[in-house]
Amino acid sequence: MKTKQLQPPVGLRMFKTALAVTLSIFIVRLFAAESLTVFYAAFGAAIAMDTTFTKSLMQGLTQLVGVFLGTLFGYVSVLLFPTLTPAWIAGLGILLLLFLSRALKLSFTASLSCIVFLSACLTPTDNVLRDSLYRLRDTSIGVGVALVINALVRPYNNKKRILSLLTELRSLTPPALQQIIVKECIPDLSGFLPLLRRLDREMELYHSQRFFHRKHDDEALLAGCKQLVERMVEELEAICGMDTPGNLAKGNAALMRALGLELPEGGITGRKCTRHDTIVLNYHLEKLLTAYRFLGELMEEA
Repeated sequence: MKTKQLQPPVGLRMFKTALAVTLSIFIVRLFAAESLTVFYAAFGAAIAMDTTFTKSLMQGLTQLVGVFLGTLFGYVSVLLFPTLTPAWIAGLGILLLLFLSRALKLSFTASLSCIVFLSACLTPTDNVLRDSLYRLRDTSIGVGVALVINALVRPYNNKKRILSLLTELRSLTPPALQQIIVKECIPDLSGFLPLLRRLDREMELYHSQRFFHRKHDDEALLAGCKQLVERMVEELEAICGMDTPGNLAKGNAALMRALGLELPEGGITGRKCTRHDTIVLNYHLEKLLTAYRFLGELMEEA
């Protein structure tokens, strides 16, 4: 029975987010103690902090585009109506921002730009241009601080998670072989698919962080492991798709025994099958067992 590993109450990403917000506020207040837009620095840091540096960068760019558009529209509305922004102007500005975001395929910035626009045009101010520039400045500071912290404070590295998934996928193979080769039963391969999908996602995350890995990186090694796993599943599916399993070759029988699989002492022969069935079975089985062995060797090097 597996024991559930306790998770720390405060994760690394939570700590990095809090640190980024703290430093952003501190930096802004160093040269603008009375800045009314310090909120945007804290907001920018909190939203820009994500799992990986690449995701943080995308979040940061999204914020800056949204803040720029919202600030620009807010600035124009206040210039046109300096004392009180009419309700219809606020509605029209929202409509134009949503339309512009969609036309430029920047729908991810729509909500933020609308919020900034409403804040800019509905909040009284004695210097529209100053506050607009401060808003952009402080958001940029928050985003920049978040990016620096995400890059310097233990950058995301999911190599152990990838190796764990590879180990789990590899462990599913011998029982499946026992079912199809020895017992002539179609095994349940449904457990492979979700693990392969998770492996794809983790490999994408690992690749996005390639700039922060050690110099002689083993991304190619992990990619090779992934290809071997996919080959194993493909060969296993090919064997399961056979109408009649053939007899087992001695070489493959020895390899299967080395995996700890239980085979009859005389091997598996005498089945009601054609010579073609035997050739096809052992072809796919040899490819599978070879991939299984190479996978184990590569994982030891990773």
